[in-house]
Amino acid sequence: MEFKVCISTDKGTVKEVNQDSTMVKVANTEKTGRIVMGALCDGMGGLSHGEVASSMMVNRLGKWFTEELPITLSRTNATEKLDDNSKDCDIIADVRREWMALVSEMNMSIRRYGTEHGSALGTTCVSFLMLGNEFIVMNIGDSRVYMLTDKSMDLLTHDQSVVQDMIDRGLMTPQQAEESPQKSVLLQCIGASDNVMPQFVRGVIAEQTSILMCSDGFWRKLGGAEMISALKPSRCDSEVSMKKSLDGLVDRVKERGETDNISAILIDCII
Repeated sequence: MEFKVCISTDKGTVKEVNQDSTMVKVANTEKTGRIVMGALCDGMGGLSHGEVASSMMVNRLGKWFTEELPITLSRTNATEKLDDNSKDCDIIADVRREWMALVSEMNMSIRRYGTEHGSALGTTCVSFLMLGNEFIVMNIGDSRVYMLTDKSMDLLTHDQSVVQDMIDRGLMTPQQAEESPQKSVLLQCIGASDNVMPQFVRGVIAEQTSILMCSDGFWRKLGGAEMISALKPSRCDSEVSMKKSLDGLVDRVKERGETDNISAILIDCII
C-alpha cells in the first residue's frame, strides 16, 4: 500500500483562534509494510481552551503511533481472529482496545486540566489507521470520516450530536437540523463527558480509495457531489493537486458563510 496525504486547516472568518488540531503520520513496518494514521480533533467551540483539548488528544495519538503501535505490531500474543479457523493475529482488535484505553485516559487528563485551570474544555476526535488493506476508524463527536472511490462516497462515521439523535428518532429532518440552534451540541466529547463511548468502524480497502477526515466546519456547507468531484481518487494525481483541491473546498465553505474553524485531511490509499 502507498499513500499520498495532505491537510488543510483554517481558523475561518470569525474566530480569532483555530481550535482544530490535525495530524498525519506515515511509517514503514517490517510485517505490515507501509502504514498511515490520521487524526483530527475539533476543540469545543464556545468553551475555553478548546485548542488545548484538541492538541492534547492529537499529541497523545501521535505518541501512541510512534511509541506504542510498534510494540503492538511486534507482539506474538496478539488477539486471534475468531471469525475463522486461522491463527492470524487480529491487530485491528488490539488497536481498538488500546484506543479505548487511550480515550479514557485523555478524558480524565483533559478534565483534570480544566479543573486545575478553572476552564471548561473538550474536543471531538476522529482517527483513521490503515494496516495492510484493513482499516479502523474511531469517532467521538461530530467530526467525520468519508471513504471515496471514483464510483461512490460513504460516510463511515455517525455524528454523536443532539440533532443527529433527533434525526435518528424521526423528530427532525436533515434540512431542519441544518437550521437548528442545537446543531453544534454534542452528546459526548473528550474532556466534557463523564464517560466516553467511541464509535468504531473497521473494514477493507480493495481499490484505490480516498479517505476524507473533516471537522463540522468543513462538511456542513458542502454537498456530497462536490466532495466526490474534487477529492475522488482519480483526481489525486499528486499531493500538490490534492492540497489545491482541499484548499479550494475550504475557500468555498468560507464564501458560503461558515463561521467555525475549518479543517480536513485527505489520504489517498493506493493498492
